[in-house]
Amino acid sequence: MACRPNVYESGYEESRFKTVVDENFYCSICLNVMKDARMCHNQHSFCRECIEEHLRVNVQRCPQCQDDLTVDTLHPARVINNMISKLKIKCDYASRGCPEFINVEDLERHVENCGFAPVLCSNEHCGLEINKRDKIKHETELCEYRKIASHDFREISEMFQRSFEDKMEMQMNNLSRKIDKKFFEVKDSVKPLTSQYKEMMESVVENVEQNLSTVTKEMME
Repeated sequence: MACRPNVYESGYEESRFKTVVDENFYCSICLNVMKDARMCHNQHSFCRECIEEHLRVNVQRCPQCQDDLTVDTLHPARVINNMISKLKIKCDYASRGCPEFINVEDLERHVENCGFAPVLCSNEHCGLEINKRDKIKHETELCEYRKIASHDFREISEMFQRSFEDKMEMQMNNLSRKIDKKFFEVKDSVKPLTSQYKEMMESVVENVEQNLSTVTKEMME
């Protein structure tokens, strides 16, 4: 049996999985569930990091069958990796509060975006480690070293003046549009009346001219 190296990325701890994991999925070096499994030509499987570290620091033989083995002659354990990739596992930041169980194949992407990942407050003199999802609230509302915006009276007055002027300009533009609209509505309604008045006046003039012609004729007779 190979000795377990001290520093490297070993497999997944059994306690992280939502269900019991098949015993064939365990690495015989780190004793955890295999991560990125590799196998010898006799199909003995190990975590990639575990077996590569073993071959570098121990002997270049398979820890189980003792056949000659090098990093270059390792093969991906595709079937095992595919089956492990579908298992549900806790987030790396479960201890910080993340409640999610994720498929192993999606774990890396989830961890990169997890709101429970640790980050440091960027406020000067603070440097407190907090969850990424709480960073903005902490830095702007909770942190005792947060930067508080300050304005003198003149700046505040100018800010309100600009706001008031913008509001008044908007209201005047709206009022102007309403007046223009009403004017054209009235103008359109007056057009037919004007036409009718013109026709009526022409009729009156015509009658007056006819009557005047008749009276003139009678006087001459």
